[in-house]
Amino acid sequence: MQMKAKAKTIMIQGSASHVGKSALATALCRIFAQDGYRVAPFKSWNMALNSYVTCDGGEIGRAQGEQAEAAGIEATVDMNPILVKPKGQGQAQVIVRGRPHGDVSYAARSQEEYIRFSLQVIARSLDTLRDEFDIIVLEGAGSPAEINLADQDVANMKAAELAEAPVLLVNDIDRGGALAAAVGTMLLLPQEDQQRIAGFIFNKFRGDKAVLEPGLKVVEERTGRPVLGVVPHIQTNLAEEDGVALERSACCGASHGKLQICVVRLPHISNFTDFDALAAEEDVELIYVDEPEKLSGADAVILPGTKNSMRDLQFLRLHGLDRAISAACEQNIPVVGICGGYQMLGEKLCDPHGGESGSSAAEAKGLGLLAVTTRFYPEKKVVRAEGESRLSFALGEKVSGYEIHMGQSEREPGCSAAFTLSGEGGNDGAVSACGRIWGTYLHGVFDRPGFRRAWLNRLRQSRGWQELGTEALDHRESSFDKLAAEVRRALDMDAIYKLLELPGKKKEDLS
Repeated sequence: MQMKAKAKTIMIQGSASHVGKSALATALCRIFAQDGYRVAPFKSWNMALNSYVTCDGGEIGRAQGEQAEAAGIEATVDMNPILVKPKGQGQAQVIVRGRPHGDVSYAARSQEEYIRFSLQVIARSLDTLRDEFDIIVLEGAGSPAEINLADQDVANMKAAELAEAPVLLVNDIDRGGALAAAVGTMLLLPQEDQQRIAGFIFNKFRGDKAVLEPGLKVVEERTGRPVLGVVPHIQTNLAEEDGVALERSACCGASHGKLQICVVRLPHISNFTDFDALAAEEDVELIYVDEPEKLSGADAVILPGTKNSMRDLQFLRLHGLDRAISAACEQNIPVVGICGGYQMLGEKLCDPHGGESGSSAAEAKGLGLLAVTTRFYPEKKVVRAEGESRLSFALGEKVSGYEIHMGQSEREPGCSAAFTLSGEGGNDGAVSACGRIWGTYLHGVFDRPGFRRAWLNRLRQSRGWQELGTEALDHRESSFDKLAAEVRRALDMDAIYKLLELPGKKKEDLS
């Protein structure tokens, strides 16, 4: 019996953070899938607060979940075997193959035992995927040339070595210094890692490529590696890398004729991809704020998810944001809480085991806007969920998403639930008597167009504006296709397939 060959591999690596690695890996997953290959994403080690829940209740990085969607497959925990979620004060929760493994200090990353354990986990997941797929698209983390961290770096060249993957080094030309970063990164790598660099990609380019050509030739001459493409700046509705959306939105102001929705920028904000669908709406200006005066003029305020509800509740009080949110409620401005934000809107937060606050039996007074009490337990709930709205403005509208939380919230008698979830999900969230203040544990609650538009139309009514309809188009799928088409045009796909030792289309798909 002939054994199936192991999957071919290729790694997308960056000369720095936020160069667009995730988007390019997503595009390649889509391209390879379009060409008939069974393809899977892989990120060995990821530090992120934006999560994705697999169908079996595992927690992985949001980008790998989205890349799996682009590849047309279900995401699994092997696609991001180690996820590190910062908690503050030098501590982080480590998720191993989708499940909480424990909290560690950042200093532990340099310990030999931790590195050895991480590499074993990574190798196991990588082997599993290579047995099941034709191509694995690996994504690095940060830069492979952080020489002060080289010994503890399991996300970049060590992963490439395990996968026997050629590496494409991505550079963000929009920020400047990309040509120097390409050459400098190559020169800082040890000789054995330099050998793995197969070519360069320059990303987010605006302007005439001819102006760039002399610089590209110098890069090729200095490194002995080809430039495999210059990708234009592409606008999509796909999830941003951690922090990029926050930086961009914080500089924006409300535009005339648009609803101004303010998301409170908490120190431990997580899963802010919950608001990507809102930001994509043409009548919305989504703004991240961390100062009370910036809530002035808001049409709605959202308290987002957080990795530490009790510490971020202290942040709200320290900066006067608690009073600003209460003042917004008094002015009939809708306020919404998602996950940790929902907990903070309640009457009280109790931490009997000290897992959230670090202090046993700690308690904190919430904002008192919802009749809810939250208690934190060691067990973490991670599950996909769907159901329908019980909110008056969107009664019966379908919702779906996922829950990731360690707290359990109980409504006081007379306080109504916001949603009814199917299966064992039961009633979720809470809504105030006036109906303007509500909270939920459901991440992705705004992703369904019917519910999203119903809430936005409620805000438009308050402005005296005409209601808008919703389109049934799958914007997510069209975004994948748009991204793939642009990247396919920009890259030398023949050269990339040559690196993979594969034809441009899977043999059985060739006519």
